[in-house]
Amino acid sequence: MRRLALIVLAVTIAASISTAFAASLGVGSWHIWAGSQTLTKATCTLSGTTSTTDTYVDENAVTSSFGGGTTLIVGPKTSKRTWAFVRFDLSSCNIPSTGGADSATLNLHITTAPTSTQTLDVTPVLSTWGGTTTWTGAQTLSYGANFATITTGTVSNVTKSVTVTADIDALIKNGGANFGWRISAAASAANVTTVFGSAENATAANQPQLVVNYEK
Repeated sequence: MRRLALIVLAVTIAASISTAFAASLGVGSWHIWAGSQTLTKATCTLSGTTSTTDTYVDENAVTSSFGGGTTLIVGPKTSKRTWAFVRFDLSSCNIPSTGGADSATLNLHITTAPTSTQTLDVTPVLSTWGGTTTWTGAQTLSYGANFATITTGTVSNVTKSVTVTADIDALIKNGGANFGWRISAAASAANVTTVFGSAENATAANQPQLVVNYEK
């Protein structure tokens, strides 16, 4: 009985201390909560011409632009290289700057694969460009360091995914313009090309896509 009385006394004292501490904070004891807050998650998927700007440039046609085409062509052939560019307008996602990207994935669909497997570099673009950008104009742009590669394979009609979380998260938190990415290959003697679908492609599944999972 004496042991039971001591236990009851200890519980009573602990309850009194919790209530007193809550009172000192200006809240009732029933407001004290030791759980964890659950952030709201959301996903924004961007594709098509309303949210995407893309083009490719051709070293063999330095003053030509291809922003209205249905394909994006990447090739390594020396003196005939082609680079693709793609960027997305995140404004329609309405992602708050206080949030952040849990993950962000760039999806590019190969409509025509090269005859031999190619390794393509994905490089952040750090200055503005548009659908009328030419090879000459592309040489004056600023670029970051290559951060990912795409291994093409030789099978057509496949989608290649690139993780771009760091780029998108920084954009959400710091604001500013989104200049997207360049897809290119190191110059070589290989006379092959990888053809991706562009935002103007009539088949939605062929269009570049950006999927952002974020907190709000």
